[in-house]
Amino acid sequence: MLKRGEQLTETALRELKEETRLLGKSARYLFDIRGKQKHHHVFSCEIPRQAKARPSSEIARCRWVHLDDIPRLITSGPTSDIVRLINQRRRK
Repeated sequence: MLKRGEQLTETALRELKEETRLLGKSARYLFDIRGKQKHHHVFSCEIPRQAKARPSSEIARCRWVHLDDIPRLITSGPTSDIVRLINQRRRK
């Protein structure tokens, strides 16, 4: 969630760290999408190749998956839309 005075890129990197304990670099805005209850801002960022995601108290589990495998996972509606848009952009 965006904190007062915080830039969206700062929020993205902070949320990444809070939820997965990963330290991202140079967050780059991709697009936004509105869900029924939330407005999602989607970013990409660089992280070290050997970095290991570890769940925090906010999430139960995290793991690396290939973008092509995400559609086969059970996800929320907005997450499915985000993955579909990312895959469309990759193929251009």
